[in-house]
Amino acid sequence: MFNLDDCIACITSRSAKILADCFEKRLNFYNITRTQWIALYYVNINKMITQKQLADKMSLKEPSVVRLLDKMEALGWITRISSENDKRIKTLKLTDSGKKIEAEMLSVAEGFRNDVIRDISSQDIDIYNSVLSKMLDNIKDG
Repeated sequence: MFNLDDCIACITSRSAKILADCFEKRLNFYNITRTQWIALYYVNINKMITQKQLADKMSLKEPSVVRLLDKMEALGWITRISSENDKRIKTLKLTDSGKKIEAEMLSVAEGFRNDVIRDISSQDIDIYNSVLSKMLDNIKDG
């Protein structure tokens, strides 16, 4: 008999929400949201990322990313550079302020990760990642 409390999708979703909320609280102390930091992170590591590519990486719809970037641009964290060939395509770049915040929040993220995986072996982390990947592969086309 099906039991929602034993459903792997529900357990995973509930766990992801708890983890995301806890990480959000840590970042809020620095007046930045989890979504803003994730965007800063991806813009930083992908030197020539477009708004569309960022939306794909963050699994967000483009209008949501545009609103997010509007706020981040107003805060002075990013700039948008229009493509010479197609003015609709915007490449993103961190400002010096954005680089500083991204670097500071990277240490917060690393601390959070270390707290989450404390007392869990690297072998168990590898197994978790492998099993989750297999589950996602199982439902990829469905």
